[in-house]
Amino acid sequence: MTFSQRFMKYLLGVGIGMVFVAMAFGPRAFSCNYFPNARVLDEAYSKKLSISPEAQAFLKAESLDSTFLKKELFKRSKVDFDRSKKDQVPCREYIANYESKDQTKKYDFVFDVCRETSKLVSIQKK
Repeated sequence: MTFSQRFMKYLLGVGIGMVFVAMAFGPRAFSCNYFPNARVLDEAYSKKLSISPEAQAFLKAESLDSTFLKKELFKRSKVDFDRSKKDQVPCREYIANYESKDQTKKYDFVFDVCRETSKLVSIQKK
C-alpha cells in the first residue's frame, strides 16, 4: 500500500469521525461569561422576568418597553456589588446602573434573582 492510499484512508477515517462527533455532540446553545457583572446580568436575563407595579409605572411614564429591558438594561448595565445584597435568601437583590451609549439616558434599577425567576423591583432616573 502506497503512502497516498494510506493517507486517503486516514482522511476518510478522520472525516467519518468528525461527522460522528458532530452528530453526537451537535451545536449547543452555550455561552460562557467570565466576569461577575456579566454572569449576574445574564442569569437575570435568561430567567422569566416579572416587573413590579412601581417599575411598570415608571416604564410607562418614560415610554420604555420590554424590548428596552431585555436588549439594553440587562445587557449594558454595571452591577454595583458593594450596594447589592448578594447573600440574601431566597432571592438575591442587585443594584445596577445603566447609561446609554450617547449618555442621554441614565437609570439606577434594582432587581431580584431567584431560583427560577427574576424580578425588576424598581427603576429610577439618575
